[in-house]
Amino acid sequence: MTEPLRGPDPNTGPPDPFVAGMPPVGWQYEALPVLRALAADEPSAQKLEVAGSARDERTLDVWSDLDVLVTATSDPQPIADRLALAVTAELGPLYASSRSVGDQEAGVRLVLADLRRIDLTVRATRATANPPALPDTGGPLARIAAEYRFDAVLAAFKTARQDLLIGAHLVLQLPRHLLVATMILRDRETGTRHHRHGSPEWNTWLERLAAVAPPDSATTITASIRHHTHVLQELLAVHAPELAADDEPLHRLLTAVDRNTRTHTAHRSDT
Repeated sequence: MTEPLRGPDPNTGPPDPFVAGMPPVGWQYEALPVLRALAADEPSAQKLEVAGSARDERTLDVWSDLDVLVTATSDPQPIADRLALAVTAELGPLYASSRSVGDQEAGVRLVLADLRRIDLTVRATRATANPPALPDTGGPLARIAAEYRFDAVLAAFKTARQDLLIGAHLVLQLPRHLLVATMILRDRETGTRHHRHGSPEWNTWLERLAAVAPPDSATTITASIRHHTHVLQELLAVHAPELAADDEPLHRLLTAVDRNTRTHTAHRSDT
């Protein structure tokens, strides 16, 4: 396995070494040997490379993730899935995740409960003739809930970096996820996908989604995430309690982002 991570520059050091509720700068240096060992256990894995900001310690801050690319000689999807399970077993419980598959690679993006983010990409040395579709583990409602939580986390991280354009774009996806979840639940409870008319019972969820300001600033973005997450919790508690999850990691992240926004605003006011 290749591509070692260097430590912080002893002369300059990393920026923002600590933000309450967030993993410290440099956690990638400790996680990388674990990932290398896990990849080495895969018989068809040829090498592991570090990608993204973690290749240069000068670009790391508390909001940085760890991107790794594993090159393998066999189907990348099962390797990515096994590595994802192994990472959570070794480094801590999972809060949110996202999966993807293509002609020659498969990816799993992990958000651990302590808010370390690890993006695993496994790339085959040659494309498979018919790349497999991702299995719908847990059913469509579980998939929607997982997509919601991952998009909420990513929106918060983008907002922390003051990338409000992408942060707002991701936040606007959240009510869409909730509307799709509501439609799935309505179909499940009524026993049909065909509805000639709506009903106040289900339309009321739309009113709840609208009870928040549009995401036009860092503050309104995090407020929107909180509001929609509360709606998700209510929806699942009433109709699918088996899919309810502890969203404490997300709320801890939002608190850290709000603190960062206040610091950023104060700094701009002083300059």
